[in-house]
Amino acid sequence: MTVRRPSSTKVERAKWIALRINEAIPDGALGDDKALSAWIKAHEPASDKQINQIKRWIASGKIEMPPRYPHAMTAAEARRIIAADRPARTRDEERPARRQLPWIARKLLWLWVLVGVAVPMVVGVFIPLFLPSTEWAALMGKPSLAIGLVSAAVYVLVLRKYLELWDDYPIIIGGAALLAFVAGRNIAILIIPMIFPLFTGAHVELSYTVVQIDGFESKGCRRPIKLDGLPLMFRELCGFPDSFRQSLAPGMRLSVAGNGTRYGLYVESARPADPASTDGASQPRGARDTGGDGSSLR
Repeated sequence: MTVRRPSSTKVERAKWIALRINEAIPDGALGDDKALSAWIKAHEPASDKQINQIKRWIASGKIEMPPRYPHAMTAAEARRIIAADRPARTRDEERPARRQLPWIARKLLWLWVLVGVAVPMVVGVFIPLFLPSTEWAALMGKPSLAIGLVSAAVYVLVLRKYLELWDDYPIIIGGAALLAFVAGRNIAILIIPMIFPLFTGAHVELSYTVVQIDGFESKGCRRPIKLDGLPLMFRELCGFPDSFRQSLAPGMRLSVAGNGTRYGLYVESARPADPASTDGASQPRGARDTGGDGSSLR
């Protein structure tokens, strides 16, 4: 039977645990991955939160000094002490039952984040390129920030009031606030103009200003043309041929056509707004490139 040797990372972790709990690692375990994993599992040190809890109980006299001082305890020992010696709360210490958020409110909170975060990502990857108009982006600039901040405040309030997450969970609270802010801003500045063309859409042309034509290419956006005054994730036209891109320059106006409204459109074709130019557009991200002869993006 072949014995697998542990990785250097696992050996270093075992040495750190041995130093913390003041115990030696068995000689045979250092050459046997399975044996070393079992030793680490049995001697894994207690977390700082467990250690601080036990220290507070010792200082207040609620429990006696455990056999091993808290900073040298294993996680298993700390869990046993906390489970066995957790002081019973008195009537004055009893906390009221946790408030339950209504079912419909929970679903709406999940739907808000799903629509505001997931939908723009799906549209950006799988659906023909969507551009909000610069008019709409400018109009909703400050209101979208306000909606995002209100959205983040609501999520923080729910986490702290209903789930009782306080200072011990800053990463969870901060992450939820960030997602809620992004969702609120996206719904205001992106989702609303995305929905309009589904009901009142027609073939329209919108004008944009070119900012950069030699930007960084990503897997989802080849040969990008960066536009001015648009949200971060929706400020690039992708998939245009080099012949078309080379006819552009920063500051030029670009006329983009497609199905949409004055608030935004799903891109089909593009051309320089200067009537003296004869260069045309190519197909958008994910479509077959037909060259720079003015053909439709589709």
